[in-house]
Amino acid sequence: MLNNIQAFENAETAAKSVLQFLHDRIGLGLWMVTRTTGDSWIVLNIQDEIYNIKAGAVFNWSDSFCCRMIKGVGPRIAPNSSQIPAYLAAPIAQQVPIGSYVGVPLMQSNGVLFGTLCAIDPQPQPDRIAQELPLVELCARLLMTVLESDMQKMAAQRHAERAEQESLVDSL
Repeated sequence: MLNNIQAFENAETAAKSVLQFLHDRIGLGLWMVTRTTGDSWIVLNIQDEIYNIKAGAVFNWSDSFCCRMIKGVGPRIAPNSSQIPAYLAAPIAQQVPIGSYVGVPLMQSNGVLFGTLCAIDPQPQPDRIAQELPLVELCARLLMTVLESDMQKMAAQRHAERAEQESLVDSL
């Protein structure tokens, strides 16, 4: 008998599955899909067993390890973040214990940063987690594809709703 492998219902269910998969495969106590808007760093989806952070939480983008990773002053995977000066200096490191970090950008097809796929843990991790970078990057690209598809679908729905509303209005 064939097992049915179905498409995800939407980007949120895809993200939850990816976060659970990465947690099970790589470890780390917190995995997130985030969005950046100005200096806001918004948690869209989360797999958290340690820090008690919830989806919808908003942090300062400039305080984050991810901001430093995007600027190129810190690596995408830091098995021991205390060995990375840029991460030690990050304000978030003074707020919560971060012993290890994984983060990759979520880039839109037009080259604009959407947010990040990232993880932290209070404990340093074995150096071998750096070998998982290609997998994390692939997951990020796939997630961004699903996110963009959902955003395009929502934009088309809004456009159709506006067109319908406008058709009900007499221009006179």
